Amino acid sequence: MANILTDYKGGYRQALIIKNPDGELGKTEGEKLLILKDQLIFLSDYYSVPLDEKNKAMFLNMQEGDIVEINDKGVVFQTFFIEDSDACIFMTGNCNSNCIMCPSSDKERSIDFGNRREDIFQYISMLPADLRNYVVTGGEPTLNPDLFLEVMGVMAERFQQAEALLLTNGRSFSVLSFLEKMMVKCPPFLTVAIPLHGSNAELHDYITQAKGSFTQTLQGIKNLLNKKVSVEIRIVVTNVNKDNITEICEMISKTFPSCLRVNFISLEVRGNCYKNCDEVYIEPRESFLKSKDGIRTLIKNGINVGLYNYPLCCIDPGFRFLCRKSISREKVVYAPECNECKLREFCGGIFVSTLNVKKPELYPG
Repeated sequence: MANILTDYKGGYRQALIIKNPDGELGKTEGEKLLILKDQLIFLSDYYSVPLDEKNKAMFLNMQEGDIVEINDKGVVFQTFFIEDSDACIFMTGNCNSNCIMCPSSDKERSIDFGNRREDIFQYISMLPADLRNYVVTGGEPTLNPDLFLEVMGVMAERFQQAEALLLTNGRSFSVLSFLEKMMVKCPPFLTVAIPLHGSNAELHDYITQAKGSFTQTLQGIKNLLNKKVSVEIRIVVTNVNKDNITEICEMISKTFPSCLRVNFISLEVRGNCYKNCDEVYIEPRESFLKSKDGIRTLIKNGINVGLYNYPLCCIDPGFRFLCRKSISREKVVYAPECNECKLREFCGGIFVSTLNVKKPELYPG
């Protein structure tokens, strides 16, 4: 959740939260942020910022080992929660696809992210040695191949026991020489998650707005599976592909039966999804109903299935065991009618951006 530090003039910073420093507070390696009762102190240069009541509550609730990012306008984002032990390595917001339901906007994807190497490796250096999980993501994280391979190598060496998830459109892995380079750097517990938007090139390429992406994506998945890399296939269910879901699942069952799992994704109404809402939006309940036959097809063929971003009440009881609490804590919200629902503690909720734009049909029990 983002807050603003009033009168902040410290420039862009990433900082590791410190609450109980030992010994003398001298110069530190990397940025560390000491939280006191009424002020913050950056230990690299002793720049201090007073805390108002709103920010005081946010910072005092943070734990030692959390990580924050502060932009030059003083907007604060918490980028790592030590209690979750789940890190996000954000490579870039740029992408070589422009999916019509992407939660990022055209503007966000066109930002010049420049050379993020220093910021990325500073963030990695702050992560705890016993990190349990991390995701490498974008945009499309492989767009800068050299930086991507360097990051994968460092993560594999430093966090040898952590489970790694790479979120990618898979197109880069249609180039076998690139995949072979990644295999050298490959973390030991790696899963590559790739979306498949249609059972044919016409539909898939329409959704990605990238001609040839269907062929590249299929080849990328095939190459990864041939190299024995775990692949998770994602199906983002929209109003555009809702009548093709069963065919997608049939194709997966025949072509990629060795994939690790298939996750169905309900929409986050933000960015392109907001811009194209009239065309792409589908209620979570209808999204599930359109996917039921496909889910059965996958399960029948021995393929694991998950449901991401779906409120439990929108899913038939016999399928609710497939639901995951997948919405990150800074994005999740519950509608007022959820307050008395018996399932709330087990439910993954709704994206706050979706609830701001749409009023999803819910069926609290």
